Amino acid sequence: MLAAAFLPAALLQAALLQAAWAAANPVHRHSTHRAGRGVAADAAAEAARRAVEQARAAQRALIARQQAQARDLTARAAARAAAEARARDDAARAAVLSAATIDATAQLQQTEQQTAELADRVGALHAEQARLRAELARDSAAIGPMLPLAARLARYPADTLLAAPVPPDHAITGLLVVRGLSAQLEQRADAIRERRVVLAQLDAQAAQEGARLDALQRLQAAQRDSVSRAARAARLTQRRSRDAASLAARQAEDAARQATSLQDAVARIEALEQAAEARLEQAAQAAARAHRADEAAAAHARAEAIAQGPGPGLSAVPAGRPAGRGAPVAGTIVTGWGAATEAGPATGITYAPPSGATVRAPCAGQVDFAGAFRSYGQMVILDCGRHYRFVLAGMGSLDVSAGQSLAKGAPMGTMPGWSGGGGPGGGGSGGGGRPSLFVQLRRGGAVIDPAPFL
Repeated sequence: MLAAAFLPAALLQAALLQAAWAAANPVHRHSTHRAGRGVAADAAAEAARRAVEQARAAQRALIARQQAQARDLTARAAARAAAEARARDDAARAAVLSAATIDATAQLQQTEQQTAELADRVGALHAEQARLRAELARDSAAIGPMLPLAARLARYPADTLLAAPVPPDHAITGLLVVRGLSAQLEQRADAIRERRVVLAQLDAQAAQEGARLDALQRLQAAQRDSVSRAARAARLTQRRSRDAASLAARQAEDAARQATSLQDAVARIEALEQAAEARLEQAAQAAARAHRADEAAAAHARAEAIAQGPGPGLSAVPAGRPAGRGAPVAGTIVTGWGAATEAGPATGITYAPPSGATVRAPCAGQVDFAGAFRSYGQMVILDCGRHYRFVLAGMGSLDVSAGQSLAKGAPMGTMPGWSGGGGPGGGGSGGGGRPSLFVQLRRGGAVIDPAPFL
């Protein structure tokens, strides 16, 4: 390329030199014009020399520009390669940090589940206390007016009845009635005493369970803080790589933000992947036709990587595994897959978690989307590989960002806080109702039951 570029300048230089020599050494000169022609030859030679110098200067400038362009291209290629290497290193470090949080997050989820169950028991104890107190108050109010008469009859039954202006047979009947009434009052008094004993036991049990609940809540707060710090470290590690290597992740996130529904969001991301895979296949075929085997193999490998996905895919939970162990959040299921809802059969599973519960990644993979989405609250679309994607919606805050690599069981975010305690319930996140986590699983464009994979 350089020889071809320099050819016109070389020809110009040769022509100018030839003209200068011819002007300085004419073949036929007339003696009478020797002096004048010598002056003209000198002028021509000087002009030729200046032209040659200009041509050489232009040639040197052209060489300098081409060398600068070559250096710039080399520097850009090196910078791009370095950025891609940093992105891979950051992704690897983020994956390691994410994996390091799995055990801590699992312990936190177990603590949250225990806290929720204990809060349920404490709530039930308080409800039983309130019921017994209400019964005691009602019984006390019922027998209160009769207590003075009962006490008088108990001490002086005959005198009290005989003093009344009634016939003797009525007095005897009254005495029998009083004896029955006394027995009934005694039974009711015994029941009141028993309830008071039970209430005292409940008070002691509630105090004991309340102390346990306080201890669990303190442990939960400490674990949650530790997990949150680790999640932030993993997130910030990978967010440092804002270069061409994360272009696909940004495109997927932008496509999801423009979607009008969950189905549309996943469909747009799938379309991006298919388009990228098709472009790489076309590039591989073009490289193969041009007999560039290395480029063709690299393009094929990248296309296969896109088709495979960033995660290992999914496998069903073994039948003997304890139920709920793989749930993404503590709490209870309020709507199962396929259950009847106002919008038709449920297309996912809805959980009722405790207040501020931590949400864990249900698979290993890469985050396609993380952010607020329509009326679903904070939502995450997680690519598990092999065209499996989990959609988790309803969170209050997120600890992940688009493009981040996650290990299975790593923290993704937390549920909104609410004042209803930890017991089961339903409702959405609005109007003070209990927040819920909606978990949907898709494979390509189809919605499938997530339960076998949780």
